[in-house]
Amino acid sequence: MLNLGMNLQRLAVKGGLQFTPASLFNNGEAGVWYDPSSINTLYQDYQGETPVTAVGQPVGLMLDKSEGLAQGPELVANGDFATNLSGWSGAGWVWSNGKAYDSGASVTEGLEQILTTVADRIYVIEYTLSGISGGTPSVKFRDQTVATHPTDVTNGRVIVRAATINSKVEFIGGNATFSIDNVSVTEIQGSHATQPTSTKRPIYARHPEGGIRNLLNYTEQFDNGYWSKSNATITSNSILAPDGSTTAETLTCPSTGSNSFVARGNMGVVGRGYTATVYAKAGTNDIIRIANVSSASNGCWYNLTSGAVGTSNGAANTAAIEDVGNGWYRLTRYFDSFLAGGNQVVIGSCVADGSTSGPSAGETIYIWGAQFEEATEASNYQKRVTGIDVTESGVGEVYYLKFDGVDDGMLINNLTSSSTPITALFGYSATNVTVRAKFLLDIESGRTIFAPSANTAGYLGYYSVGRGWSEFNADAAAIKVLTYDLVEDDAKIRIDGTQEYSDTIYDQTAIGGDIALFSRYDTSGANYLAGNMYQTILRAAESTDEEIAKAETYVANKTGLKAQVDGIATLDLNFGNNTYTAKNSNGGVI
Repeated sequence: MLNLGMNLQRLAVKGGLQFTPASLFNNGEAGVWYDPSSINTLYQDYQGETPVTAVGQPVGLMLDKSEGLAQGPELVANGDFATNLSGWSGAGWVWSNGKAYDSGASVTEGLEQILTTVADRIYVIEYTLSGISGGTPSVKFRDQTVATHPTDVTNGRVIVRAATINSKVEFIGGNATFSIDNVSVTEIQGSHATQPTSTKRPIYARHPEGGIRNLLNYTEQFDNGYWSKSNATITSNSILAPDGSTTAETLTCPSTGSNSFVARGNMGVVGRGYTATVYAKAGTNDIIRIANVSSASNGCWYNLTSGAVGTSNGAANTAAIEDVGNGWYRLTRYFDSFLAGGNQVVIGSCVADGSTSGPSAGETIYIWGAQFEEATEASNYQKRVTGIDVTESGVGEVYYLKFDGVDDGMLINNLTSSSTPITALFGYSATNVTVRAKFLLDIESGRTIFAPSANTAGYLGYYSVGRGWSEFNADAAAIKVLTYDLVEDDAKIRIDGTQEYSDTIYDQTAIGGDIALFSRYDTSGANYLAGNMYQTILRAAESTDEEIAKAETYVANKTGLKAQVDGIATLDLNFGNNTYTAKNSNGGVI
């Protein structure tokens, strides 16, 4: 019996898990796939010495995943030291029981071997150390120390960049005695992206799926200098917060009578509507206000004992208070038209309803989780440390590289192809596309440019040598999945899974020379794009509609926009051929 009660979600998930962009390169197609959500592909320096481990760190090297991070042929001769030290040099080193042995005192040089490498390629060094005592060994690649090893580390694995041809791998004793075995050096296949200049590197960042709504920073750190204080002291991490963590803070009024508040100025745009919220709990005081100017005629007061909204100024402004348990309330204040007085968000402890004066000296309230958003009502709270570190409870996170639009950019190494169709997908957002000619990707040889701001500011398009700019009007700034499907005399551009543009003038060209991400190919001029890069896929081949649809779904997941791209799932059943296909409302296979 055929069970027609199929789970469409299960079909979609199964299909999504089976597809990765790596499959676009299964037949040896040239191209790249950069995926910041894979933190193991990111390094803070361009040499590959220091892995990225946390949000806020710079990215100087991003590994290309188009070849699955596959390792190339072995470059080391006699890395297992099976019978001798043949192929290696180093005064004082001896062979012992299938290993190279450094006895310490008699060793005057490192154990080294010259390898046939290619400049600017990325390599992985793997090895086993044992019997370490009396010092700290290290491994060098050419003249660069890439790893040091305490006595509790045996198996080593480090990523390195070859600065020249014929690099040297070398093990240094550092006054230690130890043995080496299983040495391997192989190239990590792919065209990796680098930025040699430390001040020009993008930053590793994250935000919730769907984007950032909270415009405030340090939303759980009122002690931070980001918040100004007036007759208020903050004690951090002093009480359990609504989420169960000990991160809520105590606002204490030091002096009787004077206004007592924390505030953040320069928020919002005058005349627009905004909603401000904060979690609060009564301490020795129970009256709190939210305002955007410290004035008795502006804002709203709340009673943290009775759980009631008090005085509320402004006929079009609204307020609410919500009991969230354990004495905590979420206070909401909607400002129908934000005022000009410093554009502040003010959170104050007050002596009485309707009064701006602070309570008696020493009295306290507890605060946590401030939010400020351009909306008519409060949304779920987003914790925002800074604009590059935003999270939301119960919502998935997306990871990306943030480029500053000033001089951040990355160079793509060793990518070449003969004249070819091109499929390119970008998960991105931008903030400076009101200025013309801001580039997502710029290929020097055969000059092809992918631009969210093309010859006309804010127009999406591409540039091809001999044809000039092809562009159309679109929202170039918003988070999106942008797809270029470029074949000879047949160019298509899709946004979030829907075709928005086509032409018949595209000329196929080769790929080569200098290639840059989020900047001009030679990193000069004013073409730097400010924004976020979630995914980049470039394939030097024509792609089928099915391949494009699957790739768009994948990129949408990584960009936090799956719903926009997938649309509504449908199921095609072909009983005669026994095929069952789940599709989205745009016709793409899920």
